Amino acid sequence: SSSRRFSSGVFLAVSLALRGGGLQVARPLRAAERVAMRLPGFRHARPEEVQMDGEALRKHTAANRRYIQMGYMPGIAECVLRDNRLVYADMQGYQDVELQLPMTERSLHRCFSLTKPITAFGLMVLRDKGKLRLDDPVGKYIPAFKNVTVLKDKSATGPGPRGGGVEPPKRPMTLRHLVTHTSGLGYGPGRTDKEDKLDPGNSMTEAMYLELVQDIDDCKVSGLEEFCDRLAKLPLRFHPGDQYRYSMGMDVIGRVLEVVSNMPLDEFLQRMVFTPLGMRDTTFAVTPRRARRQLTALYHTTPCNKHRTTQLPSKFTARRRDGQQPEASAWVRGQAMTVLSGGGIMGSYAGGLVSSLRDQALFCAAVANLGFAHATGLQVLKPHTLRLMCKNWLRLKSVTRKVCLKGWYDEPGCESMGWCPLGFCDQDTLFMGGIGCWSINLTTKTICVSMSNAWSEHNDVHGWVDEVDELEGAVKTATDAFSSCETATIASTPERCSSTEREEMAAPKRPRKS
Repeated sequence: SSSRRFSSGVFLAVSLALRGGGLQVARPLRAAERVAMRLPGFRHARPEEVQMDGEALRKHTAANRRYIQMGYMPGIAECVLRDNRLVYADMQGYQDVELQLPMTERSLHRCFSLTKPITAFGLMVLRDKGKLRLDDPVGKYIPAFKNVTVLKDKSATGPGPRGGGVEPPKRPMTLRHLVTHTSGLGYGPGRTDKEDKLDPGNSMTEAMYLELVQDIDDCKVSGLEEFCDRLAKLPLRFHPGDQYRYSMGMDVIGRVLEVVSNMPLDEFLQRMVFTPLGMRDTTFAVTPRRARRQLTALYHTTPCNKHRTTQLPSKFTARRRDGQQPEASAWVRGQAMTVLSGGGIMGSYAGGLVSSLRDQALFCAAVANLGFAHATGLQVLKPHTLRLMCKNWLRLKSVTRKVCLKGWYDEPGCESMGWCPLGFCDQDTLFMGGIGCWSINLTTKTICVSMSNAWSEHNDVHGWVDEVDELEGAVKTATDAFSSCETATIASTPERCSSTEREEMAAPKRPRKS
């Protein structure tokens, strides 16, 4: 399934060992009813009403409970919408183990890369208003990018004589290049927590960005304007459009949004994205009081026991990161990064938005409904614009002239997948992840959102079965099971039924992905 395919670079598998206290476990359908009352514009429906097998979803809930008990994760918040109806929700375990606070649909999770599609949504709002064009050069909005250079030696750490020098770019860097990570930018070195030592990394790009990353961590960079001015002075790793490399491109887009709107990034997103979509929880930083009430703790886990048969991890231990108390988090006002990140990470360990299951569901629903927000009744983006956002931009000539783009098609299995402003696209399905993840099937309007507050370098866990344990896999299983049951019912229909009646029973109520 898509989220497992991308786990090695896009989102981190969740895991945690709980310490004391009973688990807060919600029955899935009751939880869905509760979320439906707090999800404006959407009503609750039984899975069978939208052609899904409820038993398959209940098995997924049981799997969540099992992995919480083995320490794979401290808590989980998930939901499924189909055709604008909420059919499943499951909130189990804790948002904060030490404080014994149960997970809810309003618990705030660190988005990391889930910030990117929201920033891209904001970019397209300005495009709809005629404020910018996607093929505009970045230098039109950020003058420092008018004079960027490109390293001649791609393995070099800098532009000096020993590094082989620099050359002018073959073509201007455009907004499309930033959105598709084909601009020539990269990422700097990272770490889990500010208490960890910052390693220069084994990548030449990471080493080149080291000084800038350190200054951001030390709050020596005043904001996005200074960040972009300094970033533009560093040579690009490749010519725009020549390769794909996951990068700080969306952070630069964040500065473009500031320049065009004449507003700070947080204010722009609040006024032009969050409020129109009804997203009441999402923000860059929270007050200490709100952190204690809503912010999930962040945990890093390692396996402590392996199953004797499979030799896969079956128990986990955890270490709390990002502060031992909610008020000490790097997402709390007064401690948050001075540079707002439209890409989800700023510096080496923090940045980006925090958001809730509720808000992520509303955002995904606006995408599935082609820019219409049911929560507010507003058409936030034009339908044509939303359709454009869901196409594979790596096939656009305005992005690249290369058929097999280096850095993207290097991995086997990526031939059918592409990248769009919202994340990964595979035929009629979109997917994006940070620590949590979401997927959207545009044909059936099926939305899966899964949010957690822990990660591990170990993705394989004893007993894991994608078709049951992963939300997207469970939804496909539920859809296939309902379809099989429906077919069996039709096959057993007495012959005295007329052919017209049998056709009516066999006809699907709405398109389904096979």
